[in-house]
Amino acid sequence: MPIFFAFSDESGKYKRERTEKFISKNPYYCRSAVLVEAHEWLEFRDTYDDFKKQFLGFNHRQDIKWSYIWSLFKHFQKKERILPEKPYYPLRDIPLDILVEFVRRVLQRLADYRSSCILLTVTFNEKEKTKPLETSEIVKQHLQHVLGTIESVLAKIPDSICVFFLNPEEPRLEKYQKDAFTSIYSQDFPEKYSHIKDSLNFELSPQSLGAQLADYCAGVFNGSLRLYPQSIDLFRHQLWPKIPQKKKHVLGYGITEIPQNKRNKAVLKELLEKIFKAEESDYRVRLEEKLRSKKS
Repeated sequence: MPIFFAFSDESGKYKRERTEKFISKNPYYCRSAVLVEAHEWLEFRDTYDDFKKQFLGFNHRQDIKWSYIWSLFKHFQKKERILPEKPYYPLRDIPLDILVEFVRRVLQRLADYRSSCILLTVTFNEKEKTKPLETSEIVKQHLQHVLGTIESVLAKIPDSICVFFLNPEEPRLEKYQKDAFTSIYSQDFPEKYSHIKDSLNFELSPQSLGAQLADYCAGVFNGSLRLYPQSIDLFRHQLWPKIPQKKKHVLGYGITEIPQNKRNKAVLKELLEKIFKAEESDYRVRLEEKLRSKKS
């Protein structure tokens, strides 16, 4: 019986009532899900620890989130002291480009595994694009699409089963996730999701390779929608090849707007076109050079 693991995480925030300041800071609420067969995950776990030692000199306990790189970048831009209580404090002496390269190597190794695939969903926070739905409903729709796509992928693999993991969030969002899964379970399990284990599991990010992979994918996706150079680079070369297609299209399947509608699908399509039109000279930008240019 082929056993798969799926790990999901978020990047950005969503609220029912959204101020202009909130939307400016969080134009998108993105979620990712990383699917990989268990025996390849086991092999990857050892490789990941080796990457940490090789690039960063850290053991497996040090958490490295995609957002940490950009928090450090902002501190360096403003020439601010980084306080010891910050979770990214242990990373302060590592060049930012080394941190980005570490994430690239990790995502490329994920892409090299035959069984791996990456699912991405996004909610547009602009008021004219997304009406004021409850957060629990938005989370439910994200999860429903991901579970449905995983079921579709695994239906092609006889006797396969998937165990689904989420990264623990702040208590209110974690409750939304639990409530959403309970609602989906009461309506659709087991008939609709026969290849997915009927339970929800939470894993702490520092102890979970899968949670950190999902963090990188969600963060890179969010950044690429905002046309950030490093995110575009990783999205085009490491994420895109592993996003599943249906009838040769990713939209509405491997990448989907939530809630689903034709207008926001067209907006997402336009953003993807911008991502792929970017010249390599524009997105292959070293962060250390950007910092030096700010100083001069």
